[in-house]
Order: sequence, then C-alpha cells, then structure tokens
Amino acid sequence: MVLIYIIIVNPSSGNGNARSLWTKVERHLKKKHVQYDVLIGGSEASAREFVWQKMKEVKVKAVAIIGGDGTVNAILQDVVHTDVAIAVLPAGSGNDIARIFGLTYHPGQFVDQLLTARKRKQIDVLKVNTSYGLTVTGTGLDADIAERINRAFYKKWFNKMGAGTFNYAIGTILSSLVFKPFKSTIMIDNDKFVSDETWLIACGNTSSYGGGLVICPYAHPIDGVLDITMLHTVKRTNILFRLFPALLRGNPVLTHGVTYKKGKIVTIHTDRPISIMVDGEQIGTTPVQITVHAKALQLILTT
Repeated sequence: MVLIYIIIVNPSSGNGNARSLWTKVERHLKKKHVQYDVLIGGSEASAREFVWQKMKEVKVKAVAIIGGDGTVNAILQDVVHTDVAIAVLPAGSGNDIARIFGLTYHPGQFVDQLLTARKRKQIDVLKVNTSYGLTVTGTGLDADIAERINRAFYKKWFNKMGAGTFNYAIGTILSSLVFKPFKSTIMIDNDKFVSDETWLIACGNTSSYGGGLVICPYAHPIDGVLDITMLHTVKRTNILFRLFPALLRGNPVLTHGVTYKKGKIVTIHTDRPISIMVDGEQIGTTPVQITVHAKALQLILTT
C-alpha cells in the first residue's frame, strides 16, 4: 500500500498566514520528493472527511496540520486510537498546543521533524461526551467567553496584530458583566461536589487555554489524569480583578473561591443548560461527562 502524508491547511486560521506557511512547506516537501495529498480551505467537516477517506484508501504516515487549535481539534476526532501521528505547524490565534509542546513555527524545521518523526510521543486526550479534545474543556464562564470571542468582530483585528490575548481580555470583561452563575453537581471519580453558585469548571489535559492563560497549572498530558479547576462563590468583581490577573500569572489555585482536584472521570449536571467548549470550540451544553484516554494520540514534536 502507498505510504503518503496528508496535509491540512486552514487559510482562515489566526492571522491568515497559513497559506504562506504552506507555500514554504510545499517547497521543502517537493525538494525532498515527498509523496503527499493536500487540502487547502473548506470546512472542518470537509477536512475530516478528506482525512478519513485517505486513511481508508492509502497508508497514511502522518497528518500535518497548518492551522490553529480548532483545526487540530477537528482532525483529532479521526486519528485518536490509531497509529497515524499528527504534526502541527501553528497558524492560529491562541496556538496553545504549540506553546504547551514547544512546537516550531519554522516551515523548514517542521518538515524535517515531520519526515524523521524522531520525536514522536504518545499523549493523553480528553473525551467530552462523544467528542475528543487535546487541551482543556470548559463549562460555564470560560465557554461563554470562548463563544463570545469566536463571533466577535474584533477577533480578526487582534489576530492580524499578533495580539490574540487581547481577544480573551475583552471577552472576559464582557462575559463577566452578564454571565449568571449556575447550580452544579460534580462527580470526580467517587467524590461529589455541590455548588449553588458555580462560575466555571475547567478540566485540563494540559495547563492552559485562551492563548496562554493557565487554568490547570499542574496538568500534564502524559499522566493519565484530569486536572479540575472549579470557580464558585465569588463576587463578580473578583473575577475581573483577581481571577483574570491570576490566570495571567499562572496561579489561579491561589485565588479565593477556587477548588482544584484531580481525577479520571468527571460528570457535571447543572440547573440549566450551560455551554461546553473544548480546545476553544463550543460543542454543546450540559450535562457532560469528561474522561481521559491515556496515550491515545501520536504527536510529532517539532521542537
């Protein structure tokens, strides 16, 4: 069976430089006479269909993704629990995956590491109801912030300036002013937590989201457990003036009203449907079950 690489390019990711990055990657691939198929643009559904069909037709050595965390999340759904590795050349607004794993932004180095796959690592993934995720799933305020940012008119402006963190700052301010806390019942393995005033529940496979905001500081993507940060019983003003600065400093667990736990299975029920996001993408509403699948993804480290 023919052995090829699959390339997924999302020109609409981040500041729009994915296409120019692809031009440079393509030049390196052709110079090395690499056999590949590429899909440029289209919806996340069409990208998934492209990868899935190719995996049926030929032997795929790896899927290279030139795009943001949302594009990675889309492709993740079809390569989890397979021997097909992914490699990521970051071109998004947040690029949390690149930051966490120290991935290169240089096309030449990216191609070299893609082809040699010397630094290939098995990492954990989240399963959020029926979807997979790589970084953090948020329920509540953080999901509301992500949803607000994704539809904001200012997102592209800040992305073009390379200032994606400002998206989260503005989204946090706006959402914090209007979001209403909710009642929740949370099961973490066999432990039960009940809160009449919950603001957010973040379950992390990795430590950060939102372009580098550290929400689960002790999370590690190869330890086989979830890190859970719960924000509850705090004043609205404390979110803006204490929690958000703590996220920037990387120590939210020191903030009043934060409970931090670890576990393998998290089930969340709420008194009203609450938005859920994973890897910055809104995927539905509560109730939700989040589990960790240990070493379920093959990632090529391009450092």
